[in-house]
Amino acid sequence: MQIGNLPVCTIDVFGNHANGFFAGTLHEVASNSIFQEFHQNSFFMVLIIEHAVGTLVLDNETNAAGSLQIAVIKPNSINKLHFNAGYKGKVICFTEEFFSLRYNDNMLNQFSVLETSGRSVFLLSEDNFCSVQNILAFTQSEFSNQKTDAQKALRSYLNIFLIELERNYNPLKISKYPGFSKEKAQKFQNLVKVGYKQFKLPSYYANQLNITTNYLNKISKQYFSVSSGLLIRNHLILESKRILHYTNLSIGEVAFELGFEHVSYFVSFFKKQTGKTPEQFRKNT
Repeated sequence: MQIGNLPVCTIDVFGNHANGFFAGTLHEVASNSIFQEFHQNSFFMVLIIEHAVGTLVLDNETNAAGSLQIAVIKPNSINKLHFNAGYKGKVICFTEEFFSLRYNDNMLNQFSVLETSGRSVFLLSEDNFCSVQNILAFTQSEFSNQKTDAQKALRSYLNIFLIELERNYNPLKISKYPGFSKEKAQKFQNLVKVGYKQFKLPSYYANQLNITTNYLNKISKQYFSVSSGLLIRNHLILESKRILHYTNLSIGEVAFELGFEHVSYFVSFFKKQTGKTPEQFRKNT
């Protein structure tokens, strides 16, 4: 969802050769003026920061740039980058469609490092950072040379890269729940991202998935560690905060944008979830 007049950056910003995927240097991102101002991306961007001084603003959080750092910028998040001179690192960008052309069962959902609600910035040890760099070297070479079947090779390297990130992001992770429940949980999350403005109750999503509301609640707790209702509310709050922080829309206009029939409903909902009214949140951010 585009927020107000904020620019939405597509992966084509790297040129037509990107074709859903880009591998390059941190300089190619940090020196581009569009990334230096608040904007939204329509693609995943992973910054592999060897060393840097500066800030990364991701939604409502300001993170200090450092060394041996990974920053994962998810689609639709509002972000801005600023690095002082002397930074060094790499960047991997890709669309969900690029990955899914090979892994068509939407395997991206298996990577908790890419989840909207997850941490966006984390550190690696020197050994683990070297492992990531080795994978990136092969990826960068494949992207630059564009040999026969380069796209297939790049999807494979991307999968290996994400597996390595996941090992560091969530080292105690057990394989996520296979089969029917996993598929339904992933579809539920995707449906919420599309339908949260119009449909705010779990019963709608249960009907869309041909399961009971109780079963939807069970797999939501199993897979996302929150109830189905809380997952919907959390997404609504995330989008609410984005609009309140990055636009000048009135509270009534925000409520309308998010599908609330009355502004009082939105104010009550927001305060119940955050402990602040929308106006208080806006003044304090």
